[in-house]
Amino acid sequence: MSDRKYKHNGYQDSGYKESGGNRPQGPRPDMRPERMEGAPRGRSAGGFGPEAFKCNQCGQLRHGLGELTHEEACAKCAADLHTCGNCRFFDTTTSWECRESENIPARVPAKHVRNDCAMFTPKIVRDLAADKGRQTQTPDHARKAFDALFKK
Repeated sequence: MSDRKYKHNGYQDSGYKESGGNRPQGPRPDMRPERMEGAPRGRSAGGFGPEAFKCNQCGQLRHGLGELTHEEACAKCAADLHTCGNCRFFDTTTSWECRESENIPARVPAKHVRNDCAMFTPKIVRDLAADKGRQTQTPDHARKAFDALFKK
């Protein structure tokens, strides 16, 4: 008698015969296909776009940041920039919401208010839209692109 609970095909079916067939030992073969030469590598694989600083409140990009002072504010929304939310070590899943929590003396309670943390390093992102031209997109642009797709 079989020790299987259900008799239908596919239940605990490993593709090998139940009697006498053992699963082959050793490393599992790589299931990923090889990348073709000259094929695209994805959006960020090549590090496209210049480096920029992005405001955590409004998303305004700022190129050529230089040294960020404690008093600086965003030009668009006037939010403080020297905050935990704009730091590269900010991580909500870690202790004190900082990846450098063992090096800071106390928890910073307000993460989006100006602070004097010595570990602050601006979070730098890649501006992927820099080479596409800065055209303002409206809902009409999306509708026209959709209509053009189906030739209305």
